[in-house]
Amino acid sequence: GTAGSATLVLQTVLPALMTADGNSHLSLKGGTHNPWSPPFDFLKKSFLPTLGRMGFNVSVDLKRPGFYPAGGGEFTVNIVPTQKYSSLELLERGEIISRKARAILAKLSNHIGHRELDMLERKLGWSRKLLSIERMDDSAGPGNVVILEIESEHITEVITAFGELSVQAETVAERAVAEFRNYIACGAPVGEHLADQLLIPIAIAGGCFRTLMPSKHTTTNIEVIKKFLDVEIDLRQISDQPRMYQIEVKK
Repeated sequence: GTAGSATLVLQTVLPALMTADGNSHLSLKGGTHNPWSPPFDFLKKSFLPTLGRMGFNVSVDLKRPGFYPAGGGEFTVNIVPTQKYSSLELLERGEIISRKARAILAKLSNHIGHRELDMLERKLGWSRKLLSIERMDDSAGPGNVVILEIESEHITEVITAFGELSVQAETVAERAVAEFRNYIACGAPVGEHLADQLLIPIAIAGGCFRTLMPSKHTTTNIEVIKKFLDVEIDLRQISDQPRMYQIEVKK
């Protein structure tokens, strides 16, 4: 009955269910597109495919979007567990294969989306054919999010910026542009938000990846994991300009 993040609930139970004795089918209701938590699109396009590289089999399907503050969203999850997972090594991004941007609108005017896309076109210089408006009017309440998808050889990064009351559409787009530019400039494959979410999976399976300067979410997560699991997690800076870091789990 709230806009509490359903995607974070999924991430809470995933470590157990990905290695359980039988298949799982979940139906999660609440917020699917929230600021301060991974939106459904990030889950589907970036987080879960990366887990797939490790042998974990998780698929999701959006039934109804749920934006903050109304909530009311729903998505389903199918998990086929495995004990034959492998460690993750993600040190290179590779060449960019494709890129696109969407302005998602729920019960709001398309004018907002056009302003956001106009700003993206000006700031990024992307062709208009890479930019689109997507409507999700089956949501319980209004919502707006700008989503950039950057597909590279080895990973897909999903960058999001959410519309807010009293915040101009152009400002929302500029927030997404700023995060995109930081990601591209660094050259690391793993974005800031994906980094902290990959820590528990690689604590289970082992591995290493390179990322941007770690957030407090990432550094805190490292310390919490070490309280529960007998693993060594090495975090070190490997370049100065721009700053790139490597995180490695040693079991």
